[in-house]
Amino acid sequence: MMLAPLILASALGQACPAPNSRYGPPPCAAANVPGCLPGYRRQVDAWGRTTYVCDPSYWAPAPAPQVTYSPPTPVAYAAPAPAPAYPPAAPPHAERAEPRGQVAIVLMPGTATLDRGTTNDTAGAAALELRGDQGGARLRLGFEYTRYTRVVEAALKFDFNDRGVLRPFLAMGIGGGRFERADLQRAWHPTGSVSGGLDLYLERNFFLTAEVKQRAFTQDTGHGLDVSSVHQTSFFVGAGFYF
Repeated sequence: MMLAPLILASALGQACPAPNSRYGPPPCAAANVPGCLPGYRRQVDAWGRTTYVCDPSYWAPAPAPQVTYSPPTPVAYAAPAPAPAYPPAAPPHAERAEPRGQVAIVLMPGTATLDRGTTNDTAGAAALELRGDQGGARLRLGFEYTRYTRVVEAALKFDFNDRGVLRPFLAMGIGGGRFERADLQRAWHPTGSVSGGLDLYLERNFFLTAEVKQRAFTQDTGHGLDVSSVHQTSFFVGAGFYF
């Protein structure tokens, strides 16, 4: 019994194995495979018995080719190129920072009075004006000349509206003055002044100026310095150039 499966397997490997008995079914039918009668020819003998004989004209069909499915090959796409980097654009109305001149020469002809208008005389002034890179503060070192006075002075000046064309200003100064008149002490006296005016900038470093100045003198009374009764009022117009 244990050899029967081996015999059956070897029989199934033949193209048309003979039945185990003359009147029995073919080996594949004995294996309980439905419709497994290809390669045999059925015949009935004279007594009505059914037999199966090998059909030599039968050829077993060729096995169907085995198709192997291969998944599609993924397509590699190139990564998009990064967007070009551009430098940030400057604001449309941004002013370009340009250095400005910081040292100016100012020349101012004018007129001056002593003793509150009792005498009138022509006057002239020259000054060296210093400023920073921004702001309206200035330092002015000046010399003024009339027929009766000589004055050397250092003043602090402040221009309002520093970025505009018209720039009103105020100034305060201290210095020394000398009289050249016989009825006044011909010696140097400490002085103080206050002035106001207007600068007109025609160009970044060039301006026209007009100024009114009031100056007080001191005198030595033997007990110290007192404010003299002599005052000077001056009016100047001129021009300055920074470099």
